Amino acid sequence: MSLPTADAVEAVASRMLATPSLVVAGPVSSGKSTLVNALVGRRVAPTGAGECTGLTAHYVRGPADRLDVVLVDGTRRPLPLAAGGRVPAAVGDRLGVRPEDVDHLVVTLTSAALDGLTVIDTPGTGSARRPDGPTGGAHADAALVVLPATAHAGDLDVLPGPAAHGPAGVVAVLGRADTVGPDDGRELAVDLGRRLGDRIGPVTPVIGLLAETAVTGALRTEDVGALRLLAGADPAVLEVALLDAELFTTAELPVPVEARVRLLELLDLRGLALGLALLRADAAAGVGELCEALLAASGLATLVGRLHDEVRARTDLHGATAGLRDLAALAPGTERVADAVGALARREGFAERALLDVRARLRAGALGLPAELLEEVDRLAAPGPPDARMARPGAHPVELAGHAARRAAWWRAYGSWGSPRRIADLTHVVHRAYVRLWRELTAGQAA
Repeated sequence: MSLPTADAVEAVASRMLATPSLVVAGPVSSGKSTLVNALVGRRVAPTGAGECTGLTAHYVRGPADRLDVVLVDGTRRPLPLAAGGRVPAAVGDRLGVRPEDVDHLVVTLTSAALDGLTVIDTPGTGSARRPDGPTGGAHADAALVVLPATAHAGDLDVLPGPAAHGPAGVVAVLGRADTVGPDDGRELAVDLGRRLGDRIGPVTPVIGLLAETAVTGALRTEDVGALRLLAGADPAVLEVALLDAELFTTAELPVPVEARVRLLELLDLRGLALGLALLRADAAAGVGELCEALLAASGLATLVGRLHDEVRARTDLHGATAGLRDLAALAPGTERVADAVGALARREGFAERALLDVRARLRAGALGLPAELLEEVDRLAAPGPPDARMARPGAHPVELAGHAARRAAWWRAYGSWGSPRRIADLTHVVHRAYVRLWRELTAGQAA
């Protein structure tokens, strides 16, 4: 093995041993950075209309809040966070370096939400600056894909790293879900899952702004006081004002325009309506009660649950898969590396990831298979003993082995009668999963 190749393999190994990483990706203005703020529990990433994330930023847990700018030559330069603890704009200008000399930012936060996970916020996929190197998320272990309501298959072709290799390790969300229909995007998210889920799995609708406001402490007592005044305004005037942001800031209402602009920045129209309804039902409600209502409506709890079950609980597997992808990229013309990659890919652990891919596609409804088959694959892909995975609690190993053999034969037959290629591939993965269970259960019987 040549010295450059050995160095590259060592770099892959170092990434595999590092803290697991989640890259947040999606088109410009899809709400990525707002969602990052909600996930890390701080209003730190720049947000607003248009493109705000011009540099890749790595959010990590540490003993104190700080910002380090990493230049392309590897040197680090500290830079104070801006007012309110945000990442400042024009980082290069503040340091006296050219923007192209900045590789990425490292934002260290004391937030417990970052325990055991590095979150990588990237420029949007329509951005003029999209880094492809190790710091740009291409080598991340998992991906959070933020989709707009207009997402189509072509949008997925430019996603980085994990999101380009099947739905396992990918959590997809519909960003700005409050802007796409009266049901907060639930119907559209299901439709996106059916159309795109073969690549990214199910899609969860999230209202990032409400989530950010609810968990970052941005809402103040005076904001609730302004809402309370609005709740007592002329209902006819208020109803019209809540139809549009411009109408809300220009209507004759008993709250200063500056306060209304701030409420829009924190809540938008959906959060305003929710807050007003809460205060009409309970005039004594305060910041805590309103934040609870915002959080419940935002969909953040569902997203965090998915990240726990599909990413954090599988970090070893996703990290190993990312490392295998990186090694495969070194394989052309490198026979020893190619042989090692092939041997690793045949190991049992990577077969589990293929089963996770199948489960994600089924959950998204992208394959149109009956619900009972999804339930079966869901159990089979879950961690646990064989009796739980086959819905046979307490069954004897001999009985379990027989069931595994029968289901293996059933799935093999299901995909053998003129099925489309992707269905046949799916059934092959499930068939092999049952075969592995059968082998596990009968391993000691011959002895």
